[in-house]
Amino acid sequence: MIEEIELFEGSLVTVEAFSFRQRKNRNRHGGREMFIPVVDKLAAALTPLDRSKGGTVLKNAYGNPFSEKSLTGMMQHWTRQAGISDGYTLHGLRRTFGTYLAECNIQARAIMEAMGHSSMAVTDEYVREANKKRIAVDIARAINQREEKRDQMKQRTNLRIVR
Repeated sequence: MIEEIELFEGSLVTVEAFSFRQRKNRNRHGGREMFIPVVDKLAAALTPLDRSKGGTVLKNAYGNPFSEKSLTGMMQHWTRQAGISDGYTLHGLRRTFGTYLAECNIQARAIMEAMGHSSMAVTDEYVREANKKRIAVDIARAINQREEKRDQMKQRTNLRIVR
């Protein structure tokens, strides 16, 4: 779907996006309206597909959208075809997306909205994990810098006093 969006600065921009109602709660009712702009890499991956009529991108052999259950089964089939070990699921891709957003330093509230979470509890997990990684990397950098300075000090020639 192509939509014209007004940005915060007041300018209009044309954006390709997916728009749908998320149905993720146990009773499968309600859900949140989701608007997901297509990023450049996704647009490039979608280029070979015929999207002239809009609608669903992933379709079964009959040209119909996958049901949730059949898409889950196909994900398992595709991972096996690709030689990927069992255990990689659609929900795992969703969690990877949340982790990726947190590692990109996206604000927690924005991650919550992008993921369709109704509270910050799950979103905070992604942010905490990303922060743990950042802290570990910062520690490793500090150690490397400290050791580099120590090595440079050792390489200096000793001063000799000549009388």
